[in-house]
Amino acid sequence: VYLSTIMVPGILLVFVFLITTYSIGTELKFKRSKAWLRLAGNNIYIALAGKLLPHTCVFLAVFYGFDFYIYHILGFPHPGGILPILLSGFLVVTASQCFGVFAFGLMPSLRMSMSICSLWAVLSFSVCGATFPVFAMDPMIESMAQLFPLRHYYMIYKISIFNAFPLSYCLINIVALLLFIALPALTIRNLRRAMLEYIYIP
Repeated sequence: VYLSTIMVPGILLVFVFLITTYSIGTELKFKRSKAWLRLAGNNIYIALAGKLLPHTCVFLAVFYGFDFYIYHILGFPHPGGILPILLSGFLVVTASQCFGVFAFGLMPSLRMSMSICSLWAVLSFSVCGATFPVFAMDPMIESMAQLFPLRHYYMIYKISIFNAFPLSYCLINIVALLLFIALPALTIRNLRRAMLEYIYIP
């Protein structure tokens, strides 16, 4: 009951990280990036929305399908109700997608951005706090744990879903996920330039 509610979403987020960077990187790899931007009126925001919105719908369907299975069919305890479940799922999926966009904008290489995302996704299992308490880790690792979306998803689960405290108790974790969602703003210009100018190097 306690571990599978975090480990399985963590595995799903691995795919969110990787598919996001892969779907953007293949535009460069197969020399479709300029046509992709042209179809969006050279607006990178519209181009990203058009590409990632269908992915978001699929990821959320899988995520909420898993939630329905464990909480409704298997009867896993969730005294916090449905709202924290829906909110945390939406926030962590979109935060992971936006981190993937940020990673590709930071390093516009299919290979390197996927490597960054896979490393980030795998490390999430160690530092989310589900298998070993974060407060018992080295202070540096405890601080770094806040840089992983799965950590904040776990805190929302533990505080509001499992223990039924109000969402206000995990407001800092909600804000952290919102900051992850805002990350692409830091690298969006570099991403657009990469789509227009970079040449794919295997």
